Amino acid sequence: MKGDNNSKSSVKISRIYPLFLVIILIILIISIIIPLFLVNLNQNRSCLHHIEEDNGTLWIVGRALGFTTFVWFIVSSIFGINTKKIAKSFKSYQKARNLHCLNATITITVFLIHIGTLLGSDPWGDLIFDGEYNHIPYPLFMVKLWTGILFGLIMFSVALSAFYFRDLERMKKFGFKNFIKVHYIMLSLSFLLGIHIFLINTEFLILFWG
Repeated sequence: MKGDNNSKSSVKISRIYPLFLVIILIILIISIIIPLFLVNLNQNRSCLHHIEEDNGTLWIVGRALGFTTFVWFIVSSIFGINTKKIAKSFKSYQKARNLHCLNATITITVFLIHIGTLLGSDPWGDLIFDGEYNHIPYPLFMVKLWTGILFGLIMFSVALSAFYFRDLERMKKFGFKNFIKVHYIMLSLSFLLGIHIFLINTEFLILFWG
């Protein structure tokens, strides 16, 4: 009887892991489609001249992927902080760590695409490389830019740490509680992200003031 119970438990665990992967895939698809739809919808109501530019589409995609990055920043942090609880479901700490690393990979990948598309877009490419500040006052532009850069570097570093501390010996030396504290510090600095998102003439504010 004990052997049967262990066998049923193993089957149940083997089904849970693929379920988590499916959930991650669903979240990824939704986190891309919804921001892209909303940003594109808003773009059709304001700053129409950017759509007419050759690189206008990159601006839409870049802005949308900014929100996707934000979603995965949250998802990855949740998985990281709750690694022990998730490990109990799998009866495997390594599988839980692998899931967190997968989330970190998605976060980093989307973040890099977010940056790349904005750098090649109009107006961000013109703003950064050509100094065309007709869309936003220079001081606000610099605050907008550097809050994004600073928080991006912090988020990128914490995401990379998931791979470094994938080694259990390294994690033991550093301390799981300290690893969680790093995530909380990152979360406490998310006010930088708030500034980056809500500054005038970009992201959410353009929905109201265009």
